[in-house]
Amino acid sequence: MVIVIGVVAGVSAHLGYFNTYSAEMRATSGLNEMEWLRSELDLTEEQFARITRLHDDRESEIRTLSRKVRDLELMLAELEAERVTEGYVDYLEIRNYMEAKRKLDEACSKSTNDLIASVGDVMDLEQRRRYLTIVQGSLN
Repeated sequence: MVIVIGVVAGVSAHLGYFNTYSAEMRATSGLNEMEWLRSELDLTEEQFARITRLHDDRESEIRTLSRKVRDLELMLAELEAERVTEGYVDYLEIRNYMEAKRKLDEACSKSTNDLIASVGDVMDLEQRRRYLTIVQGSLN
């Protein structure tokens, strides 16, 4: 039972993050955030265009990772439904879920870190310092 609760809590946190940054949410708020970032960091037109392209280039990867997160959420919901309705816990499936989640968490973290590094490379030293401070605050 403790394992199931831990898994549910982990998935909830993970999904909350990805739903916040899903393609649909980014489509409506992404431009405002990019404009805010341009203003906050005093980006040149060239920097802004390059950073926007970097974000756009990651769109497909973000969608793929988001789909995988949703698939894992469904898997966990099925496992929990089986536990509740049948009183049966398939520990092998929970282990498989946990392994898939670990790998997906690593992929999400790598994707995020790669994007942050790519965006930072477009900036001068002072802009990058401020950008990393902003990003670090939003990831915590």
